[in-house]
Amino acid sequence: MDEDRLGASDENLAESLHRKYTGKKMDLVIGDGWPALRFLLQRGEELWPGTPKVFYFIDSRELPPKLPPNVTGVVGTADYGAILDLALRLNPKTRQVFYIGGVNAWEEAWRSFAEQDFKRFADRVQVTYLNQLPLAELLDRLGRLPDNSVVIYSELLRDASGHVYVPARVCPVIASAANAPVYGPFDGYVGCGIVGGMILDIKDLASQTAQLGLRVLERGSATGLPVETATRKVVVDWRQVERWGISEKNLPSGTVVRFRTPSLWEQYQSYVLVGLLAILAQLVLIVVLVVEMRGRKKSDMAVKNLSGRLISASEEERKRIARELHDDIGQRLSLVSIELDVMERSAPAHEAILRGSLQEPLRRVNEIIADVHNLSHQLHSNKLQALGLEAALRDICRQLARQHNVEIVVMADNVPHPLSEDVGLCFYRVAQEALHNAVKHSGSPRIEVGLAGCDGSLRMTVQDFGSGFDPAAAGNGLGLATMRERLRLVAGEFSLNSTRGGGTEVTARASLGRPSRETTAA
Repeated sequence: MDEDRLGASDENLAESLHRKYTGKKMDLVIGDGWPALRFLLQRGEELWPGTPKVFYFIDSRELPPKLPPNVTGVVGTADYGAILDLALRLNPKTRQVFYIGGVNAWEEAWRSFAEQDFKRFADRVQVTYLNQLPLAELLDRLGRLPDNSVVIYSELLRDASGHVYVPARVCPVIASAANAPVYGPFDGYVGCGIVGGMILDIKDLASQTAQLGLRVLERGSATGLPVETATRKVVVDWRQVERWGISEKNLPSGTVVRFRTPSLWEQYQSYVLVGLLAILAQLVLIVVLVVEMRGRKKSDMAVKNLSGRLISASEEERKRIARELHDDIGQRLSLVSIELDVMERSAPAHEAILRGSLQEPLRRVNEIIADVHNLSHQLHSNKLQALGLEAALRDICRQLARQHNVEIVVMADNVPHPLSEDVGLCFYRVAQEALHNAVKHSGSPRIEVGLAGCDGSLRMTVQDFGSGFDPAAAGNGLGLATMRERLRLVAGEFSLNSTRGGGTEVTARASLGRPSRETTAA
């Protein structure tokens, strides 16, 4: 019953309801609030005889000592003492409390309940009741409250000027006008500007009342059903908690916090977890790759060292074989040649046939001696150590040109001397292998060898103009692999360009560590 808006007396209201519902059998009547309960207690049996009555939204202190038969309900007490307890806990410096309410009979009764609840705080705070002010003056007063104040808004149905309001609509106006935090008893106020309070949830109260009404309908009577009590809980608006600088740690255990702004973690928890997992996976992958890279570096170093040792061992073996050919086999062949020559010279003049038969073996032995000598120098060139890379290259080119009847042109420019033993031997062996390949496989009548030093590096090319080949098909050949490995050991570069019918060019390059200005004539 909206008695403040209708302005009807109980007598007129009873007469109106009687006319409207006469002749209609009611199964249940539910009254909302103290005015409705008072009306039901006074006129209910007259209007709806024998019909069960259920009430709700009643403070337990408004109930009569004994209810008539067939009447029950749910009480929802507004505990102003608990609300002030919460306000003092969250605002411990509070010294002034301002209570706001209306002037109708119901609101006056609630003010009396608040006065009872506030008695135990008399030694801690001063309570001021602002019921007797029109809304405009009330708002002005709220904007001028002293420091260390809090406001408790009960409800405002009718102000001192007689204007009627909806309490939930007045709440945000009061909260925005007040220069102090506002607390209240009802769920409808949370979100309208109050900090919070010991909240009576009207929706839960209505649901509890509906359940009780269903039980009454099933039984056909409310007699014997006890009056129930609605539950309350501490509820706060997180936005107002932050607005008034209230510490979250002061909130009581079990407080329901509404309108909390979710943290970045709460908003993006799944994204953060996915990102962290991705980063973790990347870190694991990086660690695995680093470990594998280190393992590969160790393996490469081991292979490099092994290759170096194999090449060094090969060079040592070349030196040994060269010495054997030169010092042993070569000398022995020379002795045979001398003996044959002596035999030829010692033969009697009349033994022309004998002397002629010795000339051919002597010629062959001398050829073998020359071949052994050349082979010895190919295996290990003393000129490389004594005269340098350019002289050694010219020597080997002359030998190959003579042996294979091919033109080999050497072009040298700015070749440093002396070179480091490793670099000099590397280029000599690469040239040796490339030249042998060219004279053996290319069919080219001319081969060009270029050797030049420039900007601290040495570059060598061996080019023929023969048949060429497909590098992809011969990429794993032993000779090419050996040339590449030799250059890798001196931190050099190797390249090969060849096309079928277009000749072949082998290029070797290595850094010398410093530029050279010395020039050698071709």
